[in-house]
Parts: sequence; structure tokens; C-alpha cells
Amino acid sequence: MRFLALILSITSGFALMRYRLPPVETVMTSIVVDLALAPITVIIAYRRNRSTRLWILLGLSFGAWALAWVLIFPLRRSVSVRPDDGHSPEAA
Repeated sequence: MRFLALILSITSGFALMRYRLPPVETVMTSIVVDLALAPITVIIAYRRNRSTRLWILLGLSFGAWALAWVLIFPLRRSVSVRPDDGHSPEAA
């Protein structure tokens, strides 16, 4: 249980705040925080045209880290290819 509490405190961000409670309370608090942050993460991801299925999983797994990531890092834009309009030398 102590190992699970350590993992969850790292993934939810409590380890940075030096959050120290018994393992059961740490696990329960981490789960509640992750459940609360996951919908917010998904809403922001949706508004930024990201995969909502991926971000719900990341939000539930990594809590505050997933929220920070979706807020800070923009979506990489792919290079768009213009359709052939018939004016290229190959079309002649």
C-alpha cells in the first residue's frame, strides 16, 4: 500500500508539495483529485482539438501533470498539402 501511495502521490503532484499523510489517505486523496481534474483536462483537450479518449486516460492517470501538459504545450500542427489545382507542370 505504501508503494501505491508513493506512485499516486507522484502522478497526482502531491509529492512536489511534500504532502505527507498515511498511505490510505494519500491514495484516496490522489484518486479524488485525479477524478476531479480529469474532466477539466478533457474539456481543455477537446477545445484544443486533441483526442478526448487519450486525455481522459491521461487525466485519470496523471492528474495535475496531464492538466499542466494540455495547458502548456500546443498541439503540433501537421503541414497541410494543397490539393492539385491543375496548374502544376505535371498536369499538362
